[in-house]
Amino acid sequence: MNKIIEKIDPELWKVIQSSPFNEIEYEDLLINHPQKIREEEARLSIGEIIEIPEQLHIDNIEIPSSEKNRTIRLRTYRPKGKKNLPILIYYHGGAFIYGTPEQYDFIFYKLALDTELLIVSVDYRLAPEYPFPAAMEDGYDTLLWLSEHAQQLDGDKNKMIIGGSSAGGTIAASITHLVRDKKEVKIHHQYLLYPPMSHLLQTTSMQELANAPMQTKEAAKWMWIYYLNNKLSNPPQYAVPLLEDNFQNLPPATIIICELDPLKDEAIIYADLLKEAGTIVNLYEIKGAVHAFDFFECPLSDNFYHQQVKIFNQIIHQLK
Repeated sequence: MNKIIEKIDPELWKVIQSSPFNEIEYEDLLINHPQKIREEEARLSIGEIIEIPEQLHIDNIEIPSSEKNRTIRLRTYRPKGKKNLPILIYYHGGAFIYGTPEQYDFIFYKLALDTELLIVSVDYRLAPEYPFPAAMEDGYDTLLWLSEHAQQLDGDKNKMIIGGSSAGGTIAASITHLVRDKKEVKIHHQYLLYPPMSHLLQTTSMQELANAPMQTKEAAKWMWIYYLNNKLSNPPQYAVPLLEDNFQNLPPATIIICELDPLKDEAIIYADLLKEAGTIVNLYEIKGAVHAFDFFECPLSDNFYHQQVKIFNQIIHQLK
């Protein structure tokens, strides 16, 4: 552990250590009472108000699910006065178990304006109450709805990017394969931020960084147990991206990994499989970073934010 800490960006490590979220015993709760993590995060978030920029329009909307008598909540961010915006459909992180769209306000308030994107963040169903395929189904239903109703939100259905961070990146990758097979809607780019890609936890980085801050091997084990609903020996199709046997005809990908994240090798393997199938892949490694580093205010996160703006502007330019 000490060797890992020595490599972490010093300013990042200082902010991580002083974070009030250190009060939450994530790993213990993940094993024994996963739902309680949601309560604890909500408690610490009370009173956190980020002012909405005047030129930004925020909406919470409910769209119909493919299941009868149920809706899916979407949180949308879009610049006022703009039409035919490229769309980023986003799936938040949280080990498949916790997390909310609102936790990304501090990023998306700026990103929607700096890139002129319509960002649609999906409040998908969470494990363990709703294991796979619930989150993927909610995400896919959202894509289908946007393919018909994007104009209501000033979006362009012909310029859809799918993305997600951590477990949300896993869900985004799964949906990308599903979309390719179903052929009902088109995704033009996939943006995966430090995603878990395998339930086997056998990579070199998973062993060497097993006790890294912000993401451990033990936590990864339990999140997959809940998400796969104990079907670890035979996961369903689409649940585990690295188990897919067809990587052909998938959209171009941007994949971000962190130097000190045990999940990084899984994402590298996924990137290699995409490249072997002929997909254009841009893979970026953030040096000195741990999993979810961008949630902590420090120069490393600021620099990464500006890098993200450039990346999205490049992706959008390629959509034209």
